Amino acid sequence: MAYDTDEEQIEALKSWWDENGTSVIVGIIFVLAVLFGSRYWQSSQTSVTEAASDMYAKMADSIQLDTDLDIDNTELISAQNLHIELKNNFANSVYSRYSALLMARLYVQKNELDEAARELQWILDNPGLGFLKSIDDELALTTRSRLARVFLAQGDAGAALQLLDEVEPGSFAGVFAEIEGDAYVALGRVEDAIEAYQTALNVGTNVDIVELKLNDIRS
Repeated sequence: MAYDTDEEQIEALKSWWDENGTSVIVGIIFVLAVLFGSRYWQSSQTSVTEAASDMYAKMADSIQLDTDLDIDNTELISAQNLHIELKNNFANSVYSRYSALLMARLYVQKNELDEAARELQWILDNPGLGFLKSIDDELALTTRSRLARVFLAQGDAGAALQLLDEVEPGSFAGVFAEIEGDAYVALGRVEDAIEAYQTALNVGTNVDIVELKLNDIRS
């Protein structure tokens, strides 16, 4: 629309502003809120991640990570307290899952298999990390394979097989196959065990140990 004078154009602008000014302001405020809110959220998330990472590092430093080390009760209690704090204050952080993995390992070393299974099951039951994120496949499969081994140590080969059968193994195909072989041996299913161990060998997983297992059941 053309205007004959500047005054008409200004009046038209004023009229448009009267009709639309509120919605424009609201729109601008909304955009600014989203922009600064997103930046604030990212900044706060970075701070949370750093705090969780520091706490996990403190937990790892509180013990020695030699797999053959006999963890004493003082180290175990220290790790337990830090782990509880991580789960309570940083439940949506991946570091609380890492600490659960570490606690499961400590419990296995102390032969507290029920506690180890509980920590590993917690990871599988809580894959969400907040804001539509979840634990990655490697962490999930690592957890599942370790829980299956705990089930085997508890004498429940059937539960181990069921746990492994619930998902596609992906890059853990060889690891799963070896554990399945162990479970079949425990169940007296020798032919199934041979087939599983052969699959592990074909993938190239833990070759020396798997060959020993195969030779043992074939002899």
